[in-house]
Amino acid sequence: MPPHPLACTWSMPYPGVARLTVTGELDYDSQPALVRTAREMLAAQPDCRSVRLDCGGLSFCDSSGLAALLMVDRLVRSAGAALQLDNRSPELDRLLRRTNLLAHFTGSAAENAQQHRDS
Repeated sequence: MPPHPLACTWSMPYPGVARLTVTGELDYDSQPALVRTAREMLAAQPDCRSVRLDCGGLSFCDSSGLAALLMVDRLVRSAGAALQLDNRSPELDRLLRRTNLLAHFTGSAAENAQQHRDS
């Protein structure tokens, strides 16, 4: 099967809320595009407080892709915003579970980070 190149787009559906949509494969070769797009989006929208990363079109994610998600999370937190992964596939959830990162992106760790920012 030929690889599906990664495409990253972003929009601001609501004030303070950014939607970053990814489609294709998130791997070693494509992960810089995701990090670059997130960095550009946050620079263009300094009032952003919530980033919704739409993973519905993500067809593959390897360990480099997972590292990119962590880098995006770090960038988002540094900007004072919260990251939420939307439309996760069962495969992505499995990868997050196996690496003990599911709670980081979806559970108590994400909620604790938001509470810390709010205090």
